[in-house]
Amino acid sequence: MSQTMPSENLSSRVLMVLGMPLMERIHELTILFDSCNGRQLQTVYPHIVHSIFGINGNPIGWGLRTTTQENSPHYFHILQQFFGVRGPWMHMCHKILNDATKFELDVNLLPRKFVSMLQAGQNPMFYADLINIDTFRHQVVSLSLNAFDFFIFHFVLYALNPLHSINPIAMQIHNGRIKTFYHELVEEYLNNFLTAYPDNIIEPVTLCGPVKTVQPLPAQSLQPQRQPRYLKIPSSYRNGGGSSNGGGIGAGNTSPQSSSGATSRAYTWRSESVLHFFVDIWLRYDVESEHHLPSSDFVRSVRTLCKQIHFFANASAHDHTSLNSLRKVSLGMVRSRIYAFLCGLIDRWPLDSSLTVVLELWLSYIQPWRYTLMAANNQIGGRSYEPPITNLFDGFIIENLIVYTHIFMQLLPRFERLDYTVYRNAQMLLRLAKTFNQPELVERLQRFERLHSGNAYGFDSPQRQVNIMNKSNSFNAQWNPMCSSNIPKLFSESMKMQIEAFLFVISMARNSVLSNICLLRKEISERQRSEGFLKNFLNKLLGESTQDELMLRELSRIPEMLRQSIDAFCRSFGINPSNLSMHETLPVEQPRSPPPLESPKKFSFFDSSDSLDTSKLTPHQMSLNASNFEQVVDPALLPIQNNELKPLVRLLHMISEKMNQKYGIQFQTYYLRNDYFGKLTRRLLYAPMTEQWFDKQCGNVEICKKELPPRLCLRPLASIQMFFLVGFAMLVGQYFCGSSLIGFICLCLILVVSNLLLALIS
Repeated sequence: MSQTMPSENLSSRVLMVLGMPLMERIHELTILFDSCNGRQLQTVYPHIVHSIFGINGNPIGWGLRTTTQENSPHYFHILQQFFGVRGPWMHMCHKILNDATKFELDVNLLPRKFVSMLQAGQNPMFYADLINIDTFRHQVVSLSLNAFDFFIFHFVLYALNPLHSINPIAMQIHNGRIKTFYHELVEEYLNNFLTAYPDNIIEPVTLCGPVKTVQPLPAQSLQPQRQPRYLKIPSSYRNGGGSSNGGGIGAGNTSPQSSSGATSRAYTWRSESVLHFFVDIWLRYDVESEHHLPSSDFVRSVRTLCKQIHFFANASAHDHTSLNSLRKVSLGMVRSRIYAFLCGLIDRWPLDSSLTVVLELWLSYIQPWRYTLMAANNQIGGRSYEPPITNLFDGFIIENLIVYTHIFMQLLPRFERLDYTVYRNAQMLLRLAKTFNQPELVERLQRFERLHSGNAYGFDSPQRQVNIMNKSNSFNAQWNPMCSSNIPKLFSESMKMQIEAFLFVISMARNSVLSNICLLRKEISERQRSEGFLKNFLNKLLGESTQDELMLRELSRIPEMLRQSIDAFCRSFGINPSNLSMHETLPVEQPRSPPPLESPKKFSFFDSSDSLDTSKLTPHQMSLNASNFEQVVDPALLPIQNNELKPLVRLLHMISEKMNQKYGIQFQTYYLRNDYFGKLTRRLLYAPMTEQWFDKQCGNVEICKKELPPRLCLRPLASIQMFFLVGFAMLVGQYFCGSSLIGFICLCLILVVSNLLLALIS
């Protein structure tokens, strides 16, 4: 492309490139970035950014939040190369920084809570050089951002887009535990710009020249009505260690060892931008006011942010560069907002196993000792290491005491309503119990709750938090030391009684799981006896497991997890385990009394009779009935297991899908026949089933169902057991017959004959 191409032709060329398929689009843009100068790229840069994040168009954009390593490994790799910190995109962003051009970001694209902060004049000094104010209306109308800030700001805003509610692919991905490319990129950017290791160089290392200064902010018209509680970066840091990111970007060498102010600003301004944009926008997400709940993928990204900021802040003692001042204030920025954010999430999050993403976010924030350089070095190589809680973290625990104690008290009623016969719920409970079973943590919480309750808490003071915390049965938002005695205490007698009642319920759930295990083992044993030796032998040989066997495998792990949870809570809160009636076994084969099916006090929503009177159901009974519902998915769509070959699973799944699309009607016809061909078809195809899952739109949980017809599934052929069986047969054929192909053919004949015989006798 010519260096002197007019801007009109360049814009037309870019629009044409943005309409190409993703791989061609990235290839053409990479060539474009190399062939054009910075001034030419500035004219098309906003269009490319808007295309990436779906501004005023397709909300999916380039699919950063729908692309995963599992569903599109090739696209995932291409995007990783393009958007990485050493990729062509970042180099192009810094190439544009050579000029003093700013890009306008309309205030209407920003979250309401963030705009209210700017409009009320409560903004930190960081935004003084970025905001543009209409002097007639005295309102913030836009932000003026350099190329790097413009991209990072849109990148952070992209996480707030409710894709999980408007796109089926995103809904399936965000409700699972699959890592999207966006989450991968969040980790890479945070690791680079908020580096945990002081000797790491922030990429890319080639920076721009100086950029013109923005007009001074007319702050007089936007003075706050009260003293703001937001953390402001000290002027000493602004002048020496950092810059106002958008307004004055320093120049020169990026070496962190430089002592000049210009070099320090050139080195720190990107980290300052990343820290402010991520914290101010993500942790100001108004969970209660928004129509849609944030996605699980977004909450996991916030957890990544908290973990990285812990690493970033904990390295301040070892950092003597210009980043040290930013490290010292970073954790305070999170502390002032995290409590309200967590409260909103816990209040609205559905009561199912996806609550674990909120739990993990909270537990990561309250355990900064897990995110230090020493802890990271000791965990390299997969070694088990439990970092000690030293006196260095006493200040953090005191300043965040409410986040430890009151969040726990807010979560407890929600945990009381979970069904602990579900493996993920039991796993969640054990995770919580182990965290509060750390002796050093419990001892500190008890001591600090007695000494420091009602002191030294700062929040970003959303109206919702003030209202809730001022309620008579809640907590005082102002934390007046004179009334600290009225604040609920985590280690009080009333909480001890509540936790003891909760553990009694857990003990009963454990006994119920033990009963279910005994019954399920009996059913599996009876079914195996009825199927005969030959079929059981072939199933074990091929490594095939039935749904009941998989369920038994999962259920068998639950009792031990619940026992460990009960023991941990008893140690933490001084509860006598003998009061919980926890039995090891139950006489299931010969029950003392028949199941209370006729009891007039128990009802079920799943009762097929017409005599159900839901008016007699208590809220507790309703929650128990709702918890009886379990998600059921097609076995062909389950996550790839450790005993399966990933490429082969994907290939066989694609073949199966094409076969089902082409011959689906014939499969259904043969499956319903009553002759021998029908029996054979029923042996080879998966049986019809009803998929059931939870849909979590608008903060409500709805049960969705989908009927699946008889279908072909070749996935069992991708197991490692089958791979070794084929290899063994080929070795036998090579040894006895001189040809491995003969051994493979013999194995195929054995499998075909066995299925024909089993179909005949079924």
